[in-house]
Amino acid sequence: MFMKKDLKEYKINKVFNNNVIWVLDTKNGEEMVLVGKGIGYGLSKGQVVKIDTANIERQFYFYDKPNYQQYKGIISNINKKIIGVTEEIIAMVCRELREPLNEHIHVALADHINFILERLKGGLEITNPFLIEIQTLYSTEYRLASKAGEMIMRELGIEIPDGEKGFLAMHFHAARVNKGVSRTVKYISLVNKMVSIIEEELGINLDKKDVNYARIITHIRFALERMEKGVDVVNPLLERIQSEFPLAFKIAEKLGRTIEERFERSVPRGEIGYLAIHLQRIILTERGRKKSS
Repeated sequence: MFMKKDLKEYKINKVFNNNVIWVLDTKNGEEMVLVGKGIGYGLSKGQVVKIDTANIERQFYFYDKPNYQQYKGIISNINKKIIGVTEEIIAMVCRELREPLNEHIHVALADHINFILERLKGGLEITNPFLIEIQTLYSTEYRLASKAGEMIMRELGIEIPDGEKGFLAMHFHAARVNKGVSRTVKYISLVNKMVSIIEEELGINLDKKDVNYARIITHIRFALERMEKGVDVVNPLLERIQSEFPLAFKIAEKLGRTIEERFERSVPRGEIGYLAIHLQRIILTERGRKKSS
């Protein structure tokens, strides 16, 4: 006896790999990511196809408009193979945890994996000073990060070091933890203040839909969580960062003082250094835009 197929019609916006596609639901007009074994095989952009829902393992919508705009920017600027493996990793994590993740993980994780691969190809591996704490406090997330590393190796041929897996685990943890309302408000208020300082110091207006905005607030969130837990930070690249990125480091110090005023606790110099790395990316991006305009 044959089971009746439940077919849904989609227009293909982009094929990331044989298992991951970005589609438009022709019935309700919703755009989404579909993940399922072989569902993208032989498909191409612009096709209208019917897919059996039984073959769709996961489907991801974007309910938050800024996240949606950031994701569209990400998929336009990052290699589709990286997007594909990222979405397969997210599907794997959701399956293993049996719970959904904050939708911003689609933006943050793709950007971070791309950043990891760029650094590793350039011979720059950042030592993770929180690795032992991550492995202890977030053992489930680290186990999933190790599986993610295997998937990246299999699909992209690049081995992910343990320290980098720790950073991936932090993204998984941040995406699954529900923050208290008062804590979230406090974080948002502080982030807004820090963004204003960055804009004032650089003479720019950061686009809240832009990837650079997502990067900086993600890093700030992780930094605040570490400080709340009293985790000290050792940054082996601190002197090099301070020497090579003086403007970024100066702004990072000012942001550190703002955090100290709001949270009434000192910001480790290592955190200042990591913050400066992200600020340097913003500075370089703005310089590139000015040259091209």
